[in-house]
Amino acid sequence: MKFRMQKITALMAAAVLGISSFGSVSVMAAESTETEIADTEGEVITMDGDAISSDLIAGTFKPSETTVPVQDSYEYGFMGLKFSLPKDLLKQMEEQSIAMVTNEDWTANADAVKYAYFSWCEMTEEQKEAEVDKIGTGYDEWRDSLVKVGVLGMYDEESQEKLDEITGCTDHKELGSSSDGKYKYYLSINKDADETLRNEIEEIDATITDMTPFQQISVFETPQDTNGNSADATSVGSFETTGIGGDTYTEKVFSDYDLTLVNIFTTWCSPCVNEIPELEKLYQEMKDSGIGVVGVVLDTVDADGNQDEDTVKKAEILREKTKASYPFLIPDSTMMNGRLNGVAAFPETFFVDKNGNIVGDTYTGSHSLSEWEDIVKKEFDKL
Repeated sequence: MKFRMQKITALMAAAVLGISSFGSVSVMAAESTETEIADTEGEVITMDGDAISSDLIAGTFKPSETTVPVQDSYEYGFMGLKFSLPKDLLKQMEEQSIAMVTNEDWTANADAVKYAYFSWCEMTEEQKEAEVDKIGTGYDEWRDSLVKVGVLGMYDEESQEKLDEITGCTDHKELGSSSDGKYKYYLSINKDADETLRNEIEEIDATITDMTPFQQISVFETPQDTNGNSADATSVGSFETTGIGGDTYTEKVFSDYDLTLVNIFTTWCSPCVNEIPELEKLYQEMKDSGIGVVGVVLDTVDADGNQDEDTVKKAEILREKTKASYPFLIPDSTMMNGRLNGVAAFPETFFVDKNGNIVGDTYTGSHSLSEWEDIVKKEFDKL
């Protein structure tokens, strides 16, 4: 049940799956309209093209085992918030009589957070031992069954008007605002909760800090390092790597075309997957005019550069289902001369000329065929 938060939240942003996230663990709750179109050797392919291991969605788990763990202090860069908890509250979290859980909501186009909060809830022995299905609404129902004592969170202007509804509390103490003024922070209390517990929540020591720019991953995840040299790379350099199908590729993959669109994507990103058929149409339409397309599947290697065979398999399935004929490359050891480092939002697309030089502008987000036609024409005219 341990997922990379960026994988889960990308799916959430695309409205493919309903996600409940807490700490470093996420639970997938499939929408009732979700439809499977294939099951290939344990890989379920959704209508939006997401490859999900059936092992991840089969069976049950204990929600109480996935609550936020006890720590000396907590710091969340995307929220611009750090805090520490009183000893009595930490003790009750260790005993699991109190559960610390998280919740967040994004804007419709997933470019910002609407609100995010931590809640401390009373947990009975029955709730502690409860098991729920990995898919479905079991986790949400379990979480909603907990009695909230207090909530610490950040809220945009619209969310501030619905604090009672969002937090389940009626007493709200404003702690301050983010440096850009877009969010306010509140410590909220359920006045009907046990008085001793309420007092412990009121003793939470919270500090508002500089907020790390949103990277389209959960605000409860550690911000990714975006200080790589991708912006400084002027060429893809010399490299040798393999494609999803096992073929060998070098920088000469770009020499057959005057201009090549390089699309960096991941198997867990639904907007990325949904865009592949559009890029295939673009490739078929323009390849005879000197325009090529190359995909780079960034999550086929881990942070240490080791190849992830399970993800390679997912990419193979996605390529088959989307009928893409252009190359899907696994990142090489140089990360294309560093150009693939520091990518924080997916998909990201850049252009390379026939000599391997990086040219033109970089484009973040998915686009329709007509939009790509206009972009490619603009970039081609710059050559």
